[in-house]
Amino acid sequence: MIKLLHTADLHLDAPFPSLDEKESLRRNDFLQTFERLLTLAIKNEVDLFLVAGDLFDSPRPSAAVVGKVQAGLKRLSDRGIVPVLLPGTHDSTVAADSVYRRTEFPGAVVLDAAVVDEPVSLSVGGRQVYLYGFAYRSFASEDALSGMVRRSAEGIHIGILHGSRQGSPEWEYRKKDLPFTLAQLKGWGLDYVALGHYHGFEVLEEDGRAYACYPGSPEGKRFGENGPRYCALVTLDADGAEVTRKTVNSRTLEERALDLSSCEGLDSASAAISALGGPDLLLRLTLTGIVEAPLDLDALRARCDSDFFHLQFQDKTRLFDSDFARRIEGEETVRGVFVRRARRLMEEAPAEQKGLVEEAFREVLVRFGAFGGGAS
Repeated sequence: MIKLLHTADLHLDAPFPSLDEKESLRRNDFLQTFERLLTLAIKNEVDLFLVAGDLFDSPRPSAAVVGKVQAGLKRLSDRGIVPVLLPGTHDSTVAADSVYRRTEFPGAVVLDAAVVDEPVSLSVGGRQVYLYGFAYRSFASEDALSGMVRRSAEGIHIGILHGSRQGSPEWEYRKKDLPFTLAQLKGWGLDYVALGHYHGFEVLEEDGRAYACYPGSPEGKRFGENGPRYCALVTLDADGAEVTRKTVNSRTLEERALDLSSCEGLDSASAAISALGGPDLLLRLTLTGIVEAPLDLDALRARCDSDFFHLQFQDKTRLFDSDFARRIEGEETVRGVFVRRARRLMEEAPAEQKGLVEEAFREVLVRFGAFGGGAS
């Protein structure tokens, strides 16, 4: 039996310009999650620490981040754990100044060849282990997936691939995404394939046997990578692979909707939003419902920001159906004229454009100062 910690898509040193002054904190979250993975590997006394691509967010991460990775991997190798790194699509080896071309990672196995001529052979816990993996380079890796086929019956054979499974909701067609099918993967005859590239956790299994796993991104990089994030702890023995997921993220991304129909103003709306808060939460909140006055999102955010690590609004509230809109529609003011013209435009607009009209309607009424009167 051997034990693996399998992770991928850490995207260390990724930029987060939308977070403004919190960008550096968010980058540090990703490094803390990397450290958490190292600690988890040591605590569970794994034999191999597998990174199936995109350890870094680009081929040129900062020297400070590279130094932290080198120190972390040394923590593992000093304890007899072998780190195995596979370049991905974000941190590919294509560029001459790629981090994998100019940096040494002492104690780690870096699978940076363009094809698998022969698997890398290691002695792990008295068992012979063979590693199959390659760093995609156009033309040189044209038929590289054929090199993933098991070479012998002896030992434990592990594949590491940064690629796309056909049939997945995240299916991509680019050649560099290395598309494969489950049938093709099974045909390689490997004991386990450590996958990367897709950011959601998924075990590829059939008839009760686990053939491979996407551990997903261990820290949510963008909205859509919501909720808990994981790595995979894998036990390989004569009966096959047993995969256990472990939660490892530092902060959590969520997307929610909040109906503000019952909120009478800024005070009650901000109270309802703040009730969803948490210091480690990055929330994209869709505001819905019929409101009696347009929302000043800047003022609303100013009241609620401190209750979240990051807060982002999508305003889908409706004003056309409100008593407020009907009341000012008859005004002999610039505001009243605007509402009447917007009403006609909404009636004439095709269905796919009505949302844009509603959005413009809200924005203009905020600028008019909808809590007061309109200019004559």
